[in-house]
Amino acid sequence: MDQRTLVVSCVEYYSDLKAIHSDKVFAAFEKAGFIDMILDTQKMFPEMGIDFYIGMVDGLTHLESDSSVGENTHHEERTALAAEVVAMLMKKHKMDDLEGCKMYYHSKTAASVSDEKTGFYKKAAQEIFDLIEAE
Repeated sequence: MDQRTLVVSCVEYYSDLKAIHSDKVFAAFEKAGFIDMILDTQKMFPEMGIDFYIGMVDGLTHLESDSSVGENTHHEERTALAAEVVAMLMKKHKMDDLEGCKMYYHSKTAASVSDEKTGFYKKAAQEIFDLIEAE
């Protein structure tokens, strides 16, 4: 699994479980050192799947769901969209996975994608990419 998919999957999972916008989750993970820890662990255990890393985040944060039933039900769609947009940003700006994730999650558009009420998670990756580029 590439680093981009790993980071996006962990962020979107936690965002869904805690009912917090994913841009805020990414910023908190960045500040707490979770992103570096996840990526360092992947270097030591490259054969591990996403469930291992989700379990690691669960253990570190003692996760309990704060979201109401049905409040954030589209984290898989957001994960796929974010991973695709990050790949586009990486290609255009010649970035590595982490730099691409930072550019995505630090954008105003990522905040709109993570707010399911906006419906941005339904937009095409190219449209999201174009909005980020226009910021």
